[in-house]
Amino acid sequence: MTKTALDVADLKTAARTAPEIDPARVTLHHSGQCWREYMVRVPADFVADDLKEPGVWRKLQNGSRNSLRKFDRLFIVAFNEEWVAEAIVASADMKSAVLAKPRVTSMPTRFDKLFEDEKYRVAWNGFGYVVERKSDGHPMTQPTANAELATRLLAQLYPARVA
Repeated sequence: MTKTALDVADLKTAARTAPEIDPARVTLHHSGQCWREYMVRVPADFVADDLKEPGVWRKLQNGSRNSLRKFDRLFIVAFNEEWVAEAIVASADMKSAVLAKPRVTSMPTRFDKLFEDEKYRVAWNGFGYVVERKSDGHPMTQPTANAELATRLLAQLYPARVA
């Protein structure tokens, strides 16, 4: 009996466990009288299909001040910002949360390239823009709000010329 490529793909997806969402990456946007709205940034290896798995919310639901309740609205952003999703919590308990039909939207790719030189590059790390060393990917700066500020910090990594 031979395995088809589809069978192998099914085995790979079955063996993968969805990463759990860190409560520190969940931000309350608005708290109304009937429901709350949150912005959630998911981990780097999280895919949109993982939103179907109720267990990814375990850390958030286990005693967090932002634990989800029924009818809460979520705006979910991928780590690299390639996609966003909007969803409503259908049910929630202390270990999980079920989302009602998350609506996933693909974001367009960047038209402008982030700055880089022979030693360093500006990159998005999920919290902000950082300068990474190309040789090992080590972040050389703290996250900044925009790419221009990270580019300025990259220039400061080189010694200043003496007049």
